[in-house]
Order: sequence, then C-alpha cells, then structure tokens
Amino acid sequence: MSEEQSEPSTGEQAGMTMVDVLALPDELRTMVIWLMRQGEAGLPELAAHVEQDEAIAGTLVADLVTQGFVQEMLNEGKGQPRYRVRLAAKRERQTPPDL
Repeated sequence: MSEEQSEPSTGEQAGMTMVDVLALPDELRTMVIWLMRQGEAGLPELAAHVEQDEAIAGTLVADLVTQGFVQEMLNEGKGQPRYRVRLAAKRERQTPPDL
C-alpha cells in the first residue's frame, strides 16, 4: 500500500475503509475483522486469536497502528494498552440533481 493510499485526504475523517481492510494480507485482515467484532481487545487476546506469541502479535498490531487501521488506547493504571479499529465514517451518497 502506498503512502498516498494510507493517509486520509483533506476533508475526510481519519480511518480506513472496508476496501482498505480487504486489501490487507490475510493475517492482518483476520486480526482487523476480529477486532471489529470484539470492539476492543488487549495484546493477549489478539495473540490468542492469531495463534502467535505476544511478541509477534505486538509486531502485527504495531503495523496496523502505523497504517492507521487500529488505534492504541492506553489504560491508565491498568498496564497494557487496548486496541480498537479505526474505520472511516460512511460517506453520504450524493443524490443526482436530475432525480
């Protein structure tokens, strides 16, 4: 994915679209879709889901954070951060003026 595709253009809300999610490699796509269903999760849950140790899962989720698919949320006083998906809001469809 090029840098131009990974950054939202001016005037758009932050986050990625489902088309962007579907373009991810299998392991990352699986993680994002699972995380969408969960709402949010910590690194141990993500590692268990992808059946990898926490170091590998941490690398995968860090890549998703860097690309803008996932947001890291710090739990103050609770230690480990939690993660949730950052998808762009749906754009309203423009009705053609001739309708």
